[in-house]
Amino acid sequence: MKNILQSAFLLLIFQLMGSIGAQAQLINFEETWQAFLKDPLTASVSELPKPPKSSVGDYAKYHLMYANSSFCADELIDAESYLKELKSMDKSQYDKYPGFSQRLADLEGKMKAYYKVDVLWKRHLQKFDVSRGELEAAEEGRKVCEKGTLAKYYQMMSMAYYCEGNEVEALNQFENKAMRIVDKTSLQAADVEGLPGEIKRSKAHFKVLGQLNKAWKTYMDSDVSPGFEPEVPLYSCYTIPNMKAYMLRAMVDVCKNGSEMLAKIKELEAENTHDIPADLAEKIGWLEAEVKKYNGNLAVLNKAWGQFTSSGKVDPSLKYMGEYCEKDAQIKAYTMAGTLDYCNIGEEMLGKIAEVQKEYNPTLDATTKAKIKALEKLVKEDAARQAKLEEAWAEFVPQDTLNSIDFAFEYCDKEAQIRAYIMDGRVNACYKGEQRLADIDKLMASAKPSLQADTKAKWEDLKVVVAKYRGDIAALDKLWATFIQNNDTIYEEFTVEPYYCDKITQVKSWCLVGNVNTCEQGQEYMDKIDSYTKTYKLKYDRELSCRITRLRQQIWDCRYWELVRQAQRETHEERERFGPESAEMMRLDLNNDKLPCNTEVLYEPLGKIGVRYVIQTFLCQGTDLAKMGDPEYYKKIATWVDTEVLSKYCEANMRCKKDFYIYLEGHTDGHPFSFHRYKKSLGVPKGTEFTHFVGKGEKEAADTIVKKTERELSFDLKSNMELGIARAWTVREQLQFMKVPITIGAYEHPSKERGAEYRRVDVELNITNLLLDFYEKRLAELIEESGIGEKPKDCKG
Repeated sequence: MKNILQSAFLLLIFQLMGSIGAQAQLINFEETWQAFLKDPLTASVSELPKPPKSSVGDYAKYHLMYANSSFCADELIDAESYLKELKSMDKSQYDKYPGFSQRLADLEGKMKAYYKVDVLWKRHLQKFDVSRGELEAAEEGRKVCEKGTLAKYYQMMSMAYYCEGNEVEALNQFENKAMRIVDKTSLQAADVEGLPGEIKRSKAHFKVLGQLNKAWKTYMDSDVSPGFEPEVPLYSCYTIPNMKAYMLRAMVDVCKNGSEMLAKIKELEAENTHDIPADLAEKIGWLEAEVKKYNGNLAVLNKAWGQFTSSGKVDPSLKYMGEYCEKDAQIKAYTMAGTLDYCNIGEEMLGKIAEVQKEYNPTLDATTKAKIKALEKLVKEDAARQAKLEEAWAEFVPQDTLNSIDFAFEYCDKEAQIRAYIMDGRVNACYKGEQRLADIDKLMASAKPSLQADTKAKWEDLKVVVAKYRGDIAALDKLWATFIQNNDTIYEEFTVEPYYCDKITQVKSWCLVGNVNTCEQGQEYMDKIDSYTKTYKLKYDRELSCRITRLRQQIWDCRYWELVRQAQRETHEERERFGPESAEMMRLDLNNDKLPCNTEVLYEPLGKIGVRYVIQTFLCQGTDLAKMGDPEYYKKIATWVDTEVLSKYCEANMRCKKDFYIYLEGHTDGHPFSFHRYKKSLGVPKGTEFTHFVGKGEKEAADTIVKKTERELSFDLKSNMELGIARAWTVREQLQFMKVPITIGAYEHPSKERGAEYRRVDVELNITNLLLDFYEKRLAELIEESGIGEKPKDCKG
């Protein structure tokens, strides 16, 4: 009884403790809710137990407090989840609680502000064009407890102030607001999309701005630019810092950098929306005036100088003359102009060069000095060159020949220059005829000189010669086009010239002729092409290169197939020697004292490298089909095949045995056969495939049909066809050990063909690839001996 009372007392105590605990939890939950209503940022909800859904009020409060807590902890997905669950409830279930609707509206407003700021942030990351007005319109974003939104807001505000030209406030927004949130709170920058990159960008940006402002102050104080190498990030909304950087670089060396930097400044000015500071505007104006004074384009001059020093000519489109800050460049311009038109302005340019050297004494490189001396020489020696040309002309006129061309091609007297072109074009008509005619036409158009009668006559002669060569090439090109269009074939007869000026055309002509009777004359023209290619180091386009390759392939094919035919002839000769000899050897071996029936062994060539042995086993005695044939007899056949046939020609890989098959044909004579029963089953399954021959006589071919047995042939046979099948099948069973494919057939001879000669089994041994190794080995030897090597690889073109 005492124990019962003790148990009851303990149970009561436990129940009271549980009740007190539940009441304590209820009090703790209500206290947290009241704290949340007063200040949602300070209320701690981490220890709250989740009420059951049946406790509607507490369940709703729980989800609102945890939605707010998750949002403030930058856990947006959890916050959305809690709100979604809250929204799934009937509004009337939680609206009745004081302060609930206000706190819910407050949270929803902050989350809306979060998303609004996030939209601006995504645009900011792409374009950096979010204005301060847009941010102020989204000012609610500054009031949210979610720290990532605050960091994004102030980061964008920093950029907005920068775009307004307020560098000081831009730095303040970044360092004292955005970075404080990142550095002084629990926010992890990596958790905010794009924020790490933005922080890195801003730090680098404000660092370079500090360096720029320091350099600009130095320039303003001393009027001497310290230069500025770092790149200032370019934001189209505010480009004043970039202009300053370009100005600093320009003023380091106006001659070298001024024009380029001014162009960049002007490009920025065109899009600038800010007032340009007075100090910068003043420097831009000075730079414009300085650059304008020097109108020479140094890049164009350098390009022209490169052409001039390498070829003595300059592209007329290169306008290099002008005033240059660099005096060595100025002298180069005068030197080129004087040299290229030394007949008219050579003396004048030499005078200008002397003036620059006297006033500035610039340092000149060896090439420039050499070109000045060359100009001086041109001016002095033109008359002497012209006298030498007249001597050459007197030699040329009678027979259009010269011992040598050792005269110049530039003269102040333009008729003399045309005569030089005529002589060079005529003597070297193949290589220079076209060019010299073009040179004459160009000179006539530009200078319009008056020509003497002998000059005109020789000019016309040059035209005729060049036209002849041009016509020959045009005709060959037309023939070549036909050849290509017809897939490397010309159907009609054609002729080619023995010689063409153009070396590529010459090679094409040999390629065309080589494709005619290639096996007879292709190598002759291929040798010419190879010699020409090597001598003149010719390079061919894909089209011609492929045709040469294909001609080479055709020549190789001619030689290869000649060797193939020789190898085939030798293989056939070997087969015709070995085949009959081996067949006779087998016939003698099979016809011994133990075999009363005669056996014939016939040889036939099979394809180009195979042999067929037909072993005709005549049935001269009544033989029980179930026991027909001596196993030793068939072993002899197999042994003979292995030792006397295959071993003679097969290599170790036994490729020659591939496609080796046996065909067995049971022959029955013209005696009628209706039924016979045997003691032992013949074992021919139903559905066995066989070839059925029904003979018609000597002059008519037998009807041939591929059939399948309609019944199992076991103890009895009912026709000549079944007898023929049984004979072939019985031999098949004896030859199975050879492990080669075996097919069977039945041949019914007509009624007039009777007797032992028509009762037989033909064993056809078809060794399709017997001499494959012999042929390939002999062909390889012939190829090696011939030296033709591998066939040239194909090409596309």
